[in-house]
Amino acid sequence: MPVVQVIRSTHLGDIEWGPGSELYLPVGLPGFESERRMIPVEVPAQRPLVFLQSLDVPDTCFVSLPVRTIFPEYQLQLSEDDRQNLLIDQDRELAIGADVLCLALLVPCDSTVQANLDAPIIINLHNRRCAQSVLSGKFAGYFRLADGGIWEAVC
Repeated sequence: MPVVQVIRSTHLGDIEWGPGSELYLPVGLPGFESERRMIPVEVPAQRPLVFLQSLDVPDTCFVSLPVRTIFPEYQLQLSEDDRQNLLIDQDRELAIGADVLCLALLVPCDSTVQANLDAPIIINLHNRRCAQSVLSGKFAGYFRLADGGIWEAVC
C-alpha cells in the first residue's frame, strides 16, 4: 500500500500526497533557491489553476496556470542548462502536455494578476523534475488578466 503523507499548507489546509506526486527542483526557484520539493495541487472548483505547494515550508505556495490557457500559441524554448536540470536530451523535441507541463506563475498586479510567459515553470512529466526557465530576450512576454477574463499582452 502506498505511503500517504500529509502537509498542512497555510493556504490550502491539509493536503494528502504520496511520493509519486512530489516534484524535484534541482536548483530551486529564483528567490526561493532552497525550495527543492513541491507538490502540484488542483482544487476542482478552481481549475485550471495549479498550486505549487512547498513540502518544506507550509507558508510557501505559488499560484499558476498552464501557459496555453493564457496564450494558446505559446512555444517552448529551453536552454541547455534547463535541459540538463530537467534531464532532457539536447536534441529531443518536446510536446507540451505529453513530455512537459509549462506553468506560468501568477503575480498580483493592481486589482488583477499578471504572468511572465518568458519565465515558466517547466515540469518534466517523465521524471517529475522541474525548473523555472528564464529566457533571455523577448519571446511571449507579460500578460495580464483584463476585465471579462481575457488575457492581454502587456508591452
